[in-house]
Amino acid sequence: MAKANPKLLLLTVGYGDGHNSAAKAIAQCAVNRGWQAEVIDPCLNASPRIFALTQNFYKFCVASAPWIWGITYYQTETADWATKADAPILRRITRYIKNLITDYCPDVVLCTYPLYAYMLDYLRQRAEINVPYGVVVTDSLEISRPWMLSDADVFYLPDEYSARLVKDCFALTDARVYSSGFPVRAAFDGRAALKTPPHSGDFRIVYGAYAPTRRVIEDVRGICSAFPYVEITLIAGARCRLFDSLSNERVKVISRTDDMPSLFENAHLYIGKAGAATMYEAYAMNLPVIVNYSLPGQEQGNIALLQTDMCGRLVNTTPDLLNLLHSLTANNAAMWQAWRSAMIAADRKGGAARIIDDVQRRFLYE
Repeated sequence: MAKANPKLLLLTVGYGDGHNSAAKAIAQCAVNRGWQAEVIDPCLNASPRIFALTQNFYKFCVASAPWIWGITYYQTETADWATKADAPILRRITRYIKNLITDYCPDVVLCTYPLYAYMLDYLRQRAEINVPYGVVVTDSLEISRPWMLSDADVFYLPDEYSARLVKDCFALTDARVYSSGFPVRAAFDGRAALKTPPHSGDFRIVYGAYAPTRRVIEDVRGICSAFPYVEITLIAGARCRLFDSLSNERVKVISRTDDMPSLFENAHLYIGKAGAATMYEAYAMNLPVIVNYSLPGQEQGNIALLQTDMCGRLVNTTPDLLNLLHSLTANNAAMWQAWRSAMIAADRKGGAARIIDDVQRRFLYE
């Protein structure tokens, strides 16, 4: 018999959107089924000053120095994360997690950031906690070692290729690896982008402005010149004012939005960074993707997944982008239609529901 009113604890971190997005999507799905669910960021709550410094470093790398992030990312491959739980700089976070579990008494803990799994290993080895826990991996194909070397009871992978890869690379049993799909919010899972192909009177693009400012301006001006009928929604973030010159009746410049599902629902294409959350949200809505910016390391795997599924591509220059857009829209947008059909065939939806189903099956039958 399934346990009544189970309690789920999700441990996340605020580096990029992927970790938080995945945790919130799982929590939403759990609550919709009558569970109790809490999403907590132990780094933010236990060590706010250190977390602010590291978060600002991450933001700086994303905006201005991706090569520095690449060095940092590849250094994690050789780090021994199993020894970090009781390191002086992280000890406070480990104690915070122990107290959180003691106070909240969850039936299951899921981590969308790998560091926490090692802290849970440390606490379980010392008999300070007794709760099952799993890791929700938010990267595809390029899976770094820290994700996979903890003693977690289960690892949820965002796609079947990644699941096979980690079983081979890390000698994990089938029982500990589950290809669940990436958990996206229900607002994306239940909708679809435009079904009609772009044509001379209707071509709508959502553009995430992560690339350098000059490149964004060149891209948008080039697209508008090549496609006089295009409509672009440019999501500019903190750099919104730098793109004021682009704003006109065909280019809408916004700093951010709380309704990305509606933007995707009314678009033919997303152009932007290869972040996991946005990419899988596009997958959920069958919206083809062109990547024009990425961080070294984990995001290369996201690009590889798009290209393996044949529903997206990476471009490195404005001329490459314009050439690809011409190819996508030629012959009644045949290539665009092929990309969209490939996204539908990939069927990368419902990750949150599959994770909740598996958690219940594994841990919540009495």
